[in-house]
Amino acid sequence: MIKSFSAILKSLGKWDYDEIQINNPNNDQALVKVSQCGICSTDVIRSMEVGFYNYPIVPGHEIIGKIYKLGKNSKNFKEGDKVCVYPLITKCHSDDCCAKSESAYGHQVNKNQCSTYDFLGSRSHGGYSEYILTPIKNLVKIPSNLSDDLSVFTEPSSVALHALRIAQKDRKFDSVIILGLGPIGILLAAWCKKFKISNIIGVDRNKNRFQNFFDVGCDKIIDTRKDNVIKKIKNFTNNSLSEVSFECSGSEELLNTSIDGLKKGGKIVILSNQIRDIKLSREALNKILRQELTIAGSWSSIIDPVNEWEESLEFLKKNPDIKKLISHKYNFSSAKKVFPSMYNKEFKFSKVVLKP
Repeated sequence: MIKSFSAILKSLGKWDYDEIQINNPNNDQALVKVSQCGICSTDVIRSMEVGFYNYPIVPGHEIIGKIYKLGKNSKNFKEGDKVCVYPLITKCHSDDCCAKSESAYGHQVNKNQCSTYDFLGSRSHGGYSEYILTPIKNLVKIPSNLSDDLSVFTEPSSVALHALRIAQKDRKFDSVIILGLGPIGILLAAWCKKFKISNIIGVDRNKNRFQNFFDVGCDKIIDTRKDNVIKKIKNFTNNSLSEVSFECSGSEELLNTSIDGLKKGGKIVILSNQIRDIKLSREALNKILRQELTIAGSWSSIIDPVNEWEESLEFLKKNPDIKKLISHKYNFSSAKKVFPSMYNKEFKFSKVVLKP
């Protein structure tokens, strides 16, 4: 056993900083000494409003660090390697456990659809801790020349890439609307630039987020506080509306807008976790029907059989300005103050990172 000081959620809204005991790794596991762990917006909402599966729990799933102890069944890693930790642990019990379908990469088994999975940071202890125990198969090596402030974006960057691949599955397109310009939305915009999508429209109401959008090379913004959103989408698309929309906000208003802003035969990809019941307007539902729109979900990312995390690491290496998204860094011991402040929007932030 090893002692690990951690930000622990004891119950809904009750954060503490205390010591937990972590097992030594078995032959198929590694113990990682955490360097940084990004705060995902879902962790803020779940810790303060929606809740987790069990308590006490150490949240955090955007994890990077160095291998501290390594099980014997490792062939590609050594102690001291810089790694990011893929949080989804598959526990397949049969050939039908994961979805088999024509994915964005062709026909494959989709491991992110495992029926009996574990997830570091929501179902078992995650990355707001000095150490984390993980299967070796969940490690992805970080290039030695990639900084912590870039590699900490591997998980959200891969989530954005996964959504873009789903959008690309059955079509080519040159116009997108990104509704909600948090870190995922900004990373989506950066990926769209990388894939040479020329018409990238960002929808939000936050001045700081618009600046982040500008920083990744995009300039077509719609401010929901003052703009007629659909009219402006038409202005940006020569009155034809958009081919694809990405709903990243979790907002009922923006979910309906993401449908209203699509051209005939368009496609919406939903990334946002819903925390409340949401209603689609009659007009939006009729548009789905009459204009044969496609609705797709996108959840998490994959490292097997295709490794989206390795692709993200290469992408981050070539986009060093992504680290500018980090607005704040705090120690794990600050969680009891940071999470309530983020939940209550008591300060302006982009990406907040916790570290030991």
